[in-house]
Amino acid sequence: MTRIADFSDPRYLDEVGWFLYHEKYSRDQFSGASYDAERRAYSRLLLNEVVEYLGRDASWIEGKTVVTIGCGCTGDLAAFPAAVKIAIDPLLYTYQKLGMLVGDKAGSRTVYLSIGAESLPLLDNCADLVLCRNALDHMPDPGVALKEMWRILHDDGVTFVSVDIGGAPTPDEPTVFSVESLRDLLAENFEVTKLVDSYPAHSVGRLCSVRLTARKKPQACPSLDKEAILRAYEARLE
Repeated sequence: MTRIADFSDPRYLDEVGWFLYHEKYSRDQFSGASYDAERRAYSRLLLNEVVEYLGRDASWIEGKTVVTIGCGCTGDLAAFPAAVKIAIDPLLYTYQKLGMLVGDKAGSRTVYLSIGAESLPLLDNCADLVLCRNALDHMPDPGVALKEMWRILHDDGVTFVSVDIGGAPTPDEPTVFSVESLRDLLAENFEVTKLVDSYPAHSVGRLCSVRLTARKKPQACPSLDKEAILRAYEARLE
């Protein structure tokens, strides 16, 4: 069930307020541009960054299913030329009511799901690419979200993660990572294929940010016995 955020909770006020503040006062990097234009520009930058890490060009995204986790109202996938685009964030309904969602400029129309990443209503192995940009440290239990990211990712798919390192917990960023703790958490479900930890932090008070790509480790998945279900059904018919 969709809900509007309770702004008496500092976590939600800080999350939504950050975007409202930047919408009103703009950013230095794209001075003079509208906030929508800025966010579409950031989507293009994210697309270029991701495909560079993958050693491909943007055409690789065409025909793919891309899921972004913890997207906020940034319009992560606006510039992605993907066939299927799904954006996940528990505050998306709030952003919709505030008129802050960004229209797409490439690929299919983004489907927005206003839910947390801890229980995704998506089938196993449905995504070719899962993005998680500046979101893992905003989650109280990022390990649960990573398990869901592993589950929805195709066996040949790839995950791209960008997250801050160091600092102190805050209401909207309760989890603090070191490079080592991030590697250890990912190692439960993923094999990191590339990691660079020399980027500026996304948020004030953090030391730096990491960019990494990872592939899922093979693990046993729950299965169903078709014949057993059919036998049970036939027994009821008798």
